[in-house]
Amino acid sequence: MKRTNRLRAPIQTLEQIAVTVLSAWLMSSAVMNLVHRRTADYFSLSYAGLSGTLPLLLLFLGLTGLLLWTAPALDEYVGADPYSRILYLSWLIFSTGVLWRLDYEIPSVTHLMVNLTAFILAREIHRSSWNGGPLGDRILTLAGGLLLIRNVWVVPWSGLGESLANYLGVETGILFPLLLAWLGLAVIFGVLLARRRILPRTVGAVWGVAAAVFLIQAILLGRILYARVESLSTPTYDFNLFAQMFHNLAETLQPVTTLERNMPLSHFKVHLSPIYYLLLPFYLVFRSPAALNVFQAMVVASGVFPLVLILRQRQLNRMIQGILCGVFLVSTPLITSNFYDLHENCFLVPILLWLIWFIEKRSNLGLAVMTLLTLSVKEDAVIYLWALAAFMILDRRMVRQGLAMLGVSGLYFMGAVRYLNEFGDGAMTDRFHSLISVPQWSLLSVPFAVWRNPGFILSQIYREDKLPYLIQMLAPLGFLPLLTRRLSRWVLLVPFLLMNLMVDYQYQFDIRFQYNYGSYILLFYLAILFLSDQDSLTTPEPASLKPSRLTGLLLAGALASGYLFSGLHLLDYEQYPALLRTEAASLSVMKEALAEIPDSASVLASDFLTGALSQRKELYDLSYNVTPTGYFPADYIVVDLRPVYKGDHEKLVPRFLTDGYVIKTQLDQQLLILKSPTAGD
Repeated sequence: MKRTNRLRAPIQTLEQIAVTVLSAWLMSSAVMNLVHRRTADYFSLSYAGLSGTLPLLLLFLGLTGLLLWTAPALDEYVGADPYSRILYLSWLIFSTGVLWRLDYEIPSVTHLMVNLTAFILAREIHRSSWNGGPLGDRILTLAGGLLLIRNVWVVPWSGLGESLANYLGVETGILFPLLLAWLGLAVIFGVLLARRRILPRTVGAVWGVAAAVFLIQAILLGRILYARVESLSTPTYDFNLFAQMFHNLAETLQPVTTLERNMPLSHFKVHLSPIYYLLLPFYLVFRSPAALNVFQAMVVASGVFPLVLILRQRQLNRMIQGILCGVFLVSTPLITSNFYDLHENCFLVPILLWLIWFIEKRSNLGLAVMTLLTLSVKEDAVIYLWALAAFMILDRRMVRQGLAMLGVSGLYFMGAVRYLNEFGDGAMTDRFHSLISVPQWSLLSVPFAVWRNPGFILSQIYREDKLPYLIQMLAPLGFLPLLTRRLSRWVLLVPFLLMNLMVDYQYQFDIRFQYNYGSYILLFYLAILFLSDQDSLTTPEPASLKPSRLTGLLLAGALASGYLFSGLHLLDYEQYPALLRTEAASLSVMKEALAEIPDSASVLASDFLTGALSQRKELYDLSYNVTPTGYFPADYIVVDLRPVYKGDHEKLVPRFLTDGYVIKTQLDQQLLILKSPTAGD
């Protein structure tokens, strides 16, 4: 009778239901992997569509019902929390099938990281096993350990080293010294963290650290971004077109540019980004493209201020607040995402952090304002709002606010996509083409593909070229975002997976491009949530407490990783300030020659010179405008002759001369300016 009652015991929480459903999904997918074990290309888009859906659905529903019925009665056999045991077992079964299907090249390294994360998350099971707990816990611990050993065995470690070296742009032989440097930095930071006297003890000291972080990061980034513009090293895509757009904004309040699509067109017909109007007053003061780039550095660095407010709201002690300000300072994604110059995504750093603070404060007005500001950044920024809305509903129990955020952002996204498709250049859904298994469903088929064949999704994430990116996104946070055991918080990982790791578009998983800001901020918040769950860190008396040994090691590793990775990238981009010094005279002569072209004249120019010529209505890029059949009949044509940037543009000069253009200015190894015979002075 007792057992019958236990079988009829209800599921207690929504999270337990979610865990059970997730377990059934992994188990049913594992069965499908086994059925198709002889299908070589099963982990491909062709097996993520409608074909084969019915057997998977029936199996999934059957396992879901079975687990929901039996899970409450299993605690006497597998421990106090049967739901986490079932989930871990499901992962072990699924992961084993995935591991056997991998070709034992670089992707198995990423799978090892995932398996190690799962093993760490199951630490309560291992602790129970070590303390002589139920037999089920001991079996799970043994199985998890054996899976890790098998995974380690198939990793091609030599290939890993070569891949990382290529990505970082260094010789393979320097990897070992870099590893030693990382260990040395970790030890140094560990010792410094242990000396609590150097860490802030008062609220004022924390704000002082935040102000220092803002200044240091803004200066480090600002000088490089300024030098890129002033050394004539910014390309049309994605900076010089914005320089022209801001000139037109200042003149007419219209975000029109001729560079972006090779014709006069509002940028808002490519991306809906009214957030740029916040930069307009700053531009009106300085009227300089370089100022725009510098201001981006300040926007990103300003995120440290709402960060401190979040840390205080989470009641982390002042010692940890100071450490996390340091982590923010050296966060590689926040440093390197600036390197491809101005982009609207930079606003995601402060706006999302302010939004998170208002979530913590449960401020409806703040949530409304920051939701609207996030939507104004870009149409695809809704993915961050959806993740935070799901977090609010599942973890914070802010159901009304979360549903409101979902509703508003969902309606805006549908309206924005329709506007771009009907009146603009079209929504850029092609970046997700590798995940669209049912073409007629468009983006809606992406979540279906995830459910239909999670092994295929993992094969996208486990690609060789994504591993260094994955490390540089997580290591500066000490991999803390992966250590939380609350499933309701894992929804914050969705933008990182969807926007950066699951796609084929190479720039979205390149650490030096602008698609990392939003994902990284949510990862940072996950790290904060994990730390705030540690009782020893949530106290206003940092003088008497310090992180646990493991937490301290992870934070020291985070600082070391951020310092090392960011330092390498900053050194690489030091070439631009150096170029300003070594080529000062040459650059001055080039700028004087360009300044002689009247502002009212139309210009056709090489890629890296359109920025210096951007303060005019009609400006076109040689690379995109000139075709075998014709080109825009500009008043002036400017050809870049610098060996690094000239490309094959000078091959076009005879054609221009034949068409009647005459040489106005010629600077050897610098530039050539041609003038139309019909152009005025």
